[in-house]
Amino acid sequence: MDKEQSGLRCGYLLIQNQKKKWKARWFVLCEDRLCCHHKYNKSVLLNTLHLSGCAVTSPCNDLPDTSHQSLLKICTPDGEEIYFQSGGSEDRDGWAHALGAVIRSLTTSHQISQDKMPFQDFRTYANVSEIIGALQDPDAGIATSNHLRCGILYKNCFKGSDIVDWLLRWSLVRNRDNGCAMAQTLLRLGHFQQVSLKDGSTVSPKFSDTDRLYRFTSINLSSKRNSFYDSTDSDSSSSDEEDEDAGDVARPKKGRVLKQAFLAKKKNLRKGWRVVKVTLQDSPKGLQYYRAIYAACIDDKFPFKMALLEGAVVTEAIKLSSKGATTKSPSYRLCLRLPKGKTITFQMKDEQEKQEWLSLLQQTSQMADTPM
Repeated sequence: MDKEQSGLRCGYLLIQNQKKKWKARWFVLCEDRLCCHHKYNKSVLLNTLHLSGCAVTSPCNDLPDTSHQSLLKICTPDGEEIYFQSGGSEDRDGWAHALGAVIRSLTTSHQISQDKMPFQDFRTYANVSEIIGALQDPDAGIATSNHLRCGILYKNCFKGSDIVDWLLRWSLVRNRDNGCAMAQTLLRLGHFQQVSLKDGSTVSPKFSDTDRLYRFTSINLSSKRNSFYDSTDSDSSSSDEEDEDAGDVARPKKGRVLKQAFLAKKKNLRKGWRVVKVTLQDSPKGLQYYRAIYAACIDDKFPFKMALLEGAVVTEAIKLSSKGATTKSPSYRLCLRLPKGKTITFQMKDEQEKQEWLSLLQQTSQMADTPM
């Protein structure tokens, strides 16, 4: 579908509906917005989030009853917080990087260019990435907190004077004027933005060394300290579909994770696809999968399936038309044929993801067949 192919990033994410239930939806990131579709390759657009003035936090531990490993949050200019569950930490970081880059580009496009930063007045020549990483360090970085203004609570913010104090405390600048100049450049580059207060005040492109509130456009709280640069809510599945992929309720077997993501799995009993979380692990060498909505559960006891790769054959699937003829449209599908004759088909989002899974599955399958 052209719409998905033209997006900066696309894939399945879990999002909460109005009843706080998690739903798997297909998301497409465009140059200025995040589009939510009901399913992959569908034209049904459920919602659109304009990203100008938003901020992204990853990973996020705001929800006590939800797994935090793959959780990220977007905070809108009016204070609304929207939570997403990704298919894994790698997928989470990919979405956070892409969202942060879009938000930063939108913030930069609205800034008025000021005088160049007087680098000769600074005490250090750290690059922007290092400065942003240090500012966001959970132990030594600038402290973000909640601020109450005119009866409204603004979360994860800091005052303009706080960032200048931090720069002086770590001897990155010589005086407050130099600190304002560095902060102005970081503001102009879109690494943080002024918080739009609901008090009639306007957002200024000029940094202010006062109690004016600012927030980072993207906050990286993961162990990897790189900055972020670079009406259908009802479940229509029948009881037969609910049980199709259900295994025994138990704790999934945990081995070294080689790759994990949300993928669409072809149903066995009925036509159609279901979004599942798929984990390829090293011990035992196999493919574990379960319904995507269980990815948000803290309790790891839920129905799952385990396909051991010993004797399995992994091939690329050919997409056929309703008449059985090969179609010209690309097929991003893989077939896993197990020794007892069962076939599992997965749908990937693009050719790159398909090739990544194909390579890892074939390598793991060969290792499983090799006698120790």
